[in-house]
Amino acid sequence: MSFQAAPKDQAASPAWRIARIDSLAGMEAVAEQWRALEERAKDSLTFFQSYDWCRTWCGFYASQPGEGPCIRIYAAYQGERLIFVWPLMIADDSWSIRRLVALTVPHGQYGNVLVDADVAACGTVPAIMQSCCEAIRDEGEVDAVSFASVPAGAVPGRLRKLSKVSASRTGVISAMELARFGGSYEAYRKTLKSTTRRARNKRRNKLAALGELGYEVHMGGSDAYAALAGQAVSMKRQWLQRTGRATRGLNTPHVAKFLASLPYRPAVEGRHGHGAIAAALTLDGRPIAIEIGFLYHGRFYSYLGAFDWQLRAYSPGKVQLEEALRWCIEHGVKTFDLLGDPSGYKVDWCNTTMPLYAFQEAHSFTGKAYLDVWQDRLRPALKRSFESLPLAVRARLLTRLEAAAEPLPQAASR
Repeated sequence: MSFQAAPKDQAASPAWRIARIDSLAGMEAVAEQWRALEERAKDSLTFFQSYDWCRTWCGFYASQPGEGPCIRIYAAYQGERLIFVWPLMIADDSWSIRRLVALTVPHGQYGNVLVDADVAACGTVPAIMQSCCEAIRDEGEVDAVSFASVPAGAVPGRLRKLSKVSASRTGVISAMELARFGGSYEAYRKTLKSTTRRARNKRRNKLAALGELGYEVHMGGSDAYAALAGQAVSMKRQWLQRTGRATRGLNTPHVAKFLASLPYRPAVEGRHGHGAIAAALTLDGRPIAIEIGFLYHGRFYSYLGAFDWQLRAYSPGKVQLEEALRWCIEHGVKTFDLLGDPSGYKVDWCNTTMPLYAFQEAHSFTGKAYLDVWQDRLRPALKRSFESLPLAVRARLLTRLEAAAEPLPQAASR
């Protein structure tokens, strides 16, 4: 930990102090406290702030001081009790502009903060957030602060009340609330339109005509999970290349190994299990559609879905998605989260949405130029221009990006 600071108004908030964690050793020193805080917070939208996710990611992308992003995790304590964790980092890029962003970007999906539920209830959080923001400004390490994909109602939303921070709505979370079905997949099926049920049955029967369909689920930490994670990344990269789409996350080095290394913690002492899960739709024992997801406090994050490109005419990905919903309903999952990336198919699968927001603040002239010119104007324009190129041109460009990514691990034989 690099520093400790008490609240500026000790009379108003004498019971807590701020600390910053900026190394793997610092993270490991508070591992058990961090995990205990996750249980007390019970916030299903904070998986990407969980210890296992953050520590695993940092082991691949922020393990060497001076190489890659710099860890900046802001924590608050009441006495020796950890009550608040805000995982951030100074992004490493070629612009020579230092940006403070959510830890694990671009792989993490939601910007959020872990807060003890009792602390959140007593109204202390705004003061803690204010102290963190003041510490960030006082340290003077960055040109700009940029927090993306913050769910409506999440703790970082309090940043909107800070005068120097600008906020904008950037999208929505698409999800399926499952608790209403009482653990019965048939109850869910009955809520579908008859035309939807017939279309899904027809799709499944068409695929089943090719051979025997199966469905298997493996937890993080197993060899089977690691093998499926590698296969899923390979399948997804092929789909992206064939369809001329780009994504930063899958073109970073080590992404397959990172996903393959994520753990799953079984349920103990009345606590629900949580962590990484790989599910596969198989045809005659061979995976043809794979989903990498995360189970956390009753929420299933559908993180990465991929399928065998050669079978695209049979829609194996949609058949797999239906099996995933069945598994979640029958295992007591409350929410099936398809995340915030915009896709037309989500309208047919989801029954609820939640707004996402972005917050940013310039700390220097170059930071303001970066936010106003590049992030808000040029980057969106370049993205639109790329998407308007012919498919063949986009595919060639993406092939070059894929060649720069790391080789994928070999899948285990089945």
